[in-house]
Parts: sequence; C-alpha cells; structure tokens
Amino acid sequence: MNAVLVPSRCGFMKSSVRAFGAKPFGADPWRAEKGAFLQFCQDAVAPEPSPHKSQFVGFIGQAFGDVDTDKDGKINAEQFDRLMEKVAALPRRFGLAPQSTETYSTRIAKHTAVFDALDKKDGSARGFLALDQVVAFAQDHVAGKISQVPEGDVEMANYAKYSEKEYLDFMERALGNPDSYERSTFYNFCLTSFIAADIGCNGKISFAQFDALVDKVAAVPRHFGLAPPESADRGARRKLFESMELHRDGKGTGFVTHRKFWEWTLKHTTAMLELQKSGKGWRENH
Repeated sequence: MNAVLVPSRCGFMKSSVRAFGAKPFGADPWRAEKGAFLQFCQDAVAPEPSPHKSQFVGFIGQAFGDVDTDKDGKINAEQFDRLMEKVAALPRRFGLAPQSTETYSTRIAKHTAVFDALDKKDGSARGFLALDQVVAFAQDHVAGKISQVPEGDVEMANYAKYSEKEYLDFMERALGNPDSYERSTFYNFCLTSFIAADIGCNGKISFAQFDALVDKVAAVPRHFGLAPPESADRGARRKLFESMELHRDGKGTGFVTHRKFWEWTLKHTTAMLELQKSGKGWRENH
C-alpha cells in the first residue's frame, strides 16, 4: 500500500508522522536550544580548531559582509553598530545579552566607544575595523558572556535534568521580571516550539498543530506533576483554540498566531504558579 502524503514543513510527509517530526532549525540545535548554544560557544572560544569554532567564525564573517555595504573589506563606526545588533541577536535569543531596550543615541554612544577602543587597540586609529579585529573581539566577548550564566539556570528543552524546585524558582523569575534572562529563555522555548509545530510554514498554526503544540509545552509542568498527565478533552482544547483564534473582519481564520499563544501562555502559567504557591495546585487537589 502506498503511503499517504500530507503537506509538511513546506514539503510532504507520511500521514503517520507527528507534527514535531520536522526540523525547522536544521542540523544545528544551537540555533534553538540554550544548552546546545552554550556548548557551541564553549567550543567556539576554545583554542583548538573544531567544527563549532569554524561555524562561529563563519557566522561572524557573514555578518561582517552583510554590514559592509560598500564591500571594501572594512567597516566604520556606523556599520559596526549594525554588526553589533546583528550578532547580539543570537545570544539575546537565549538571554545572554541584554534585551534591546536602550534609546538609539545611548546604544550608538556605547557601540562607538567599543569601536574606538578596538580601532586603537593595536596601534594608531584608522577609522575602520577589519574582519580579524572583529573576530578576535567576538571570541573574547563570547568567552566572557558564557561565564555569566545565572545560578539556578534551567534548560527548558532538557527539563528532566532539574528538580521541581529548580524549575519553579526559574519560572517565578521568568514570570516576575519581563527583562530577565529567565523570561528570554522561556520566550525562546515557546517560540521555537511554535515554529516546530507550524508544519504548514504559515507563521500561524491550525487546530491540529495547536493541539500538538500545547501538549509539547505542557510536558514540562506535567513532568513535575504540576499539570494533568493527560491532554484536555477534545472539546475543551477546541474552545481554548477558539479563544485565541485569529479573526479578520469578524470571521475566524482557523489559525492561531504566535502572539496570541505567547500572551495566553504567560497568563496561564502565571495563574498556575500562583495556585501552586498557595497550595492549590493541580497535584494537591487531585
């Protein structure tokens, strides 16, 4: 019997394959998982050559080329500012760089000071930086950042490694402080889970994809006995989907967006944590 094919991850897959069989981040888990990214950084700044060190230099080199808009092999202070924002987006994804909330003038002043220091580091200022200077700076900077991971860190993708207390303490910080390292980690986990669920490659998810997404995200509190071990009944899950469904001109589109899912997740998780702290959590009442 021929296998039935259904649309999946901008292509096709056998109908028996679950939604999370796709790999939207390719063979590089460091693009999506904090633990893998930290290991990637450790390898990248080690003295000996490695595949990750090579990928890191490739990442910096391509970013350098992107901001070198006049293609003269060097970058000025304005281009360096764009480079810093471009490169910082990756560690910022995991909370390892501050959220970009400064005013433009403040950011420019800080980046210009870094540029000037690098420009004069090995001799008289030239008014530009070359790739080798940027690579050396990036390696030194990353080496310092990976040593600053806060105590009590939790990798959401590898939650089974942690105790219930570690998880709850981490989530309390994530929910209590929008600018925190922990909030960035939680946001990234929910975002990458949403992207993986979007097998239709639409930037939004259908009910079937939503069902799989909620189960994946709920697996974390379930592991610690903080949520029911089984999925909600189909009717309840459908009502939840409809409460978040994207509408246009008053009509439902049959999809949920990432924004709506994230807003609901924050509200729902905050409520569940408050119940748990007051002794009214799911486990204590079942």
